[in-house]
Amino acid sequence: MRFLNDLTHELTYSDVFLVPSRSATASRFDVDLSAEDGTGSTTPLVAANMTAVTGRRMVETMARRGGLGVLPQDIPVEVIRQVAHWVKQRHPVMETPLKVTPSHTVLDVLHLLDKRNHEAVCVVDEDRRLAGVVTQADGEGVDRFSSVGAVMRMPQVQLAAEDFEEESSRAEALQRAF
Repeated sequence: MRFLNDLTHELTYSDVFLVPSRSATASRFDVDLSAEDGTGSTTPLVAANMTAVTGRRMVETMARRGGLGVLPQDIPVEVIRQVAHWVKQRHPVMETPLKVTPSHTVLDVLHLLDKRNHEAVCVVDEDRRLAGVVTQADGEGVDRFSSVGAVMRMPQVQLAAEDFEEESSRAEALQRAF
């Protein structure tokens, strides 16, 4: 899209008119809309700019899937800047883990798991290193106000993000794990 005149003000829907023009693409079937995350999705996705729909984690997930998350218009510009900066620092393939400290409660973990599509929460120490994980099953039958440190356990296999950079290093990481 190109603008015919220099813009000195914001645009509304009635200010924009798309003019058809020639393209170097021979056919619409030659356009590849597939996401680079391995999901096979070929449909471009856009999340609505509603406060209850699109937040920081939704924008992150949409960006990872090749979509667009539109932040609500009533959010201050500085917050939008912070969210955009945060999203650009996320790993392009691996999900950002949910993290708590050993001093959090089991109830905190259960609330996080209810809100997110994750099976576990990472427990990090004061140096921000992995100290353990907590799943919903770890919270069953214990006092909800117990500390996470009392119920956390170490995962059986640990992989770093660097292990997934190339296909060959992924195979090496899996061989080391088993």
